[in-house]
Amino acid sequence: MARTSSRTSRPLLAYSTNVHRGETLADVYRFLRDYTLPVKRRVFGAEPAGLELRLGIGSARELRRPAALEAFRGFLSESGLVPFSINAYPLRDFHARRVKEQVYLPSWTDAARAAWTNRIAAIHAAILPEGLAGSVSTLGGCFRGAAHGPAAFRRIAANYLSTVEALARIEEETGKTIVLAVEPEPDTTFETARDVVEFFEGWLLPAARERWRPRGLGPVRTEERLRRLFTVNYDTCHLSVLFQDTVEGLRELWRAGIEVGKVHVTSAVAVRDPYRAPEAYRELRGMDEPRYFHQFCGRDAAGQAVWRGLDLRELPEKLVRGRHPDVVELRSHYHVPLYLIRWRRLRTTREETRAAVLEVLRARRCSHLVVETYTWPILATEDKLVAGIARELEWLLGVIRERDGLKSPRATPRAR
Repeated sequence: MARTSSRTSRPLLAYSTNVHRGETLADVYRFLRDYTLPVKRRVFGAEPAGLELRLGIGSARELRRPAALEAFRGFLSESGLVPFSINAYPLRDFHARRVKEQVYLPSWTDAARAAWTNRIAAIHAAILPEGLAGSVSTLGGCFRGAAHGPAAFRRIAANYLSTVEALARIEEETGKTIVLAVEPEPDTTFETARDVVEFFEGWLLPAARERWRPRGLGPVRTEERLRRLFTVNYDTCHLSVLFQDTVEGLRELWRAGIEVGKVHVTSAVAVRDPYRAPEAYRELRGMDEPRYFHQFCGRDAAGQAVWRGLDLRELPEKLVRGRHPDVVELRSHYHVPLYLIRWRRLRTTREETRAAVLEVLRARRCSHLVVETYTWPILATEDKLVAGIARELEWLLGVIRERDGLKSPRATPRAR
């Protein structure tokens, strides 16, 4: 089975179903019929279409029953949906009235996170078509406000290794390669590409050598296994919020020998010169809502991040020079439709997102591209979901066309 870092010219394209409400298997069937299949028909017609399936504890528990799993696999096959990726970041109700810090639970400091991820990976192996490598994206460590430092890093490394071992067993028993893709995000263990590299080199790789040496796995095979199965889910919005160069972040990971198993193609919102754009600033502050965290970051004229907050509600009602940091731009972790360069009075980071996608296509080191604007239910009414998601996928196809010089690209799943 080819590893996800193998050179490939054909991307696998999908949107993440974490945009849809529902934690039971019946809910999964409902949103696949009501939304995913109509999106498929609009964008791909009768051709097979990729699927990033969000599986939480509720639906995963039901799919552990063999009869339910077989029926679900049959439904996906008959529907022309190809589940090349799983979103296992939110394990609890992702559309509860208040999610906020609950989205990080259980964290990777808790063995329960590894146990559920391993079960979800086994489900993924059962529904993943032959000839495709799969990816399971997950939280990058834990919420920094809960734990951060050596003791937490040791627990996180141990639990990640438990899942890498489970993925190695799946590969050995089924011949299917599934990678773990950890997601850098503001206010988690991994905020940037540099954080991932430092954790990998300083904690994860040493822990793997110590753990696997008594099992007869030498240093070369240990490193090969770890680098093949432990990868990054590169969410472009998350990097842009912290004013990280989205292209350089990819290159930094690759220089360190860490692969990108999947890209979440997402855009953030931004206000330039907020002291001189009070209406745009008020609009950004007004986007605060009770369900999700929307971290913000401000940079100064030298490009340095000088002001950060966990949620938009922390922004003052009015900016006052001398009282608040002298920022020339504010950005927020608030996913908005990919095809927009502006969201109302706000700018978006669409061009940074586009640059990252083009870099991935150029490098041909990652084939999993997934649109993940999970905020659609907040931004628009349910009847606009299908058209909005379809338009995002069409925008992404346009970027692929830009790179490949094709008139009508089809990013449909095929065996590599």
